[in-house]
Amino acid sequence: MKFSTAILTLFAAASAIAVPLTGFENCKSQVFSINSACTAEVGEDREQACIESLSQKCQAFFNNPLAVDDECQNITGDEKAYLLEYVKEKHADNNLYCHKMENGEYCPFGDVLVTTKQITEDDFNNAIFATCQYKECVNLTVQSIKTTLQNTKYQSASSEVYLNWYKNGLAYLEDDVCLSKSV
Repeated sequence: MKFSTAILTLFAAASAIAVPLTGFENCKSQVFSINSACTAEVGEDREQACIESLSQKCQAFFNNPLAVDDECQNITGDEKAYLLEYVKEKHADNNLYCHKMENGEYCPFGDVLVTTKQITEDDFNNAIFATCQYKECVNLTVQSIKTTLQNTKYQSASSEVYLNWYKNGLAYLEDDVCLSKSV
């Protein structure tokens, strides 16, 4: 009896492992995988990551991220919204991170997005203040921050401290004091 119970338990465990992903989990896995390949991440070579994000494949993905898998068409509206907002946020961040100004430098706030160091409030504020010098960077940073703030409903681990930094940074970037400094 013990032997047959052990065999039955082993069979049940193997069956549970072999259960295919749900439509949403499969779709999410595909979207996250391609999104990761098309956006810059911590530790990657910035130049190369930005070149790859501009590829035809990545641009097609950003335009229609749910086309990556047929199962994405069968997920719920809330699941679609979650995945679309996730890609939209990463794409906005990536656009900022990869944007080079006329002088060949990247936008100051882009450095905050993909760094290995612990960002302090001073680091954050310095990047916001420096961003005000460049109108293109202001626009891209505002878009990035707004998208991040819109997506907090999908993120259970959003830190109130960081969210407040983002809200204050956005307010400053949209203020006439900042906009009057932009060229």
